[in-house]
Amino acid sequence: MNKVTKTYRQSSGNRNMFKIFAVGLTLFLVSQASAGVVVIVSPGTGLDSLSQSQVKSIFLGKVKSLPTGESAIPVNQTESSAVYDSFNDKVLGKSSAKVLQYWASRVFSGKGSPPEVVSDDQAVIDFVSSRKGAIGYVDSASVGGSVKVIYTAN
Repeated sequence: MNKVTKTYRQSSGNRNMFKIFAVGLTLFLVSQASAGVVVIVSPGTGLDSLSQSQVKSIFLGKVKSLPTGESAIPVNQTESSAVYDSFNDKVLGKSSAKVLQYWASRVFSGKGSPPEVVSDDQAVIDFVSSRKGAIGYVDSASVGGSVKVIYTAN
């Protein structure tokens, strides 16, 4: 191998490593650009806020009604959603795998069923805005006027 070929191969390898690094960095930054997880209800619900503990109790099926007295109807996003993982971690304090185990145990023992599941932020917004007592979570960047934020995860 002559000197020119060797230099070209080294340079090409460096360019490939740079491309891999750039793609990885871009994916990381996109995932971090998420504005955060918020819990939402319909504006007519009469709630202004809930504590993390209250939200956790509703989404784990330990409390069946909102503080206003109406039945709570929690809605989850699909397991493949980044918001799902973030909500479980930041609000429920459990990994998504632990949440799935929790619900499998509750279902098996006859103590409850997990929340209904919808596909994405917009589906949660549509669900919550059209059902009395519905409560869900979305990325805060998705919130519009048809829903009300009652909890922001830190």
